[in-house]
Amino acid sequence: MGDIIVTTAEQLEQVVVQALTKVLPMKEKESSGIPPDTCSLMQAIAFLKENGYELSKSKLYKLTSSGQIPFRHFGRRLIFSREELLEWIKKETVSRSDSSEMLLTLAKSARNKSKR
Repeated sequence: MGDIIVTTAEQLEQVVVQALTKVLPMKEKESSGIPPDTCSLMQAIAFLKENGYELSKSKLYKLTSSGQIPFRHFGRRLIFSREELLEWIKKETVSRSDSSEMLLTLAKSARNKSKR
């Protein structure tokens, strides 16, 4: 086995503090303040709100049940990817140039229905 070291409480405390200061700064550098890509339901609601797409909890549940928004299950919990949510927002929003095309499609559809 190893050698037995006799020390005082103060010396032991100094050794522990030195060991912790070596480890803790590395953990802080690793985290770097960037949130993980995954988030819970409430975090997803806050994230969507920050990006200009405000949803209620019930609306988000409806979107997940119909498969209209990207999500995953972790046990019984719903997990969302921030990256996938941003892509979903981009897909769901329509630019002004697309709206004119949408209006033409809608007008054609209405014309076809009136001919019947």
